[in-house]
Amino acid sequence: MKETFKTDVTTLKKIMIDKGYEKTIDLARASKIDRTTLGKILKGKAQPSSDVMYKLVATLEIPPHIAGDIFFSYNLRIA
Repeated sequence: MKETFKTDVTTLKKIMIDKGYEKTIDLARASKIDRTTLGKILKGKAQPSSDVMYKLVATLEIPPHIAGDIFFSYNLRIA
């Protein structure tokens, strides 16, 4: 059985705003992630690659245990 993960975009957006990134374009520039890609991730339309996850974690200074909860959650509903 294949495990399916879904990014906890609510928590990711909260951290983004708490760190002073009110607009997607601001975070995209700071993290060097394509804004279209980041927009899809923040809307829950795409899962981030490992490279994008690393850039988000580094830019937003997310502790590893919280990053794991954001990007590898089993408990989110999958639409």
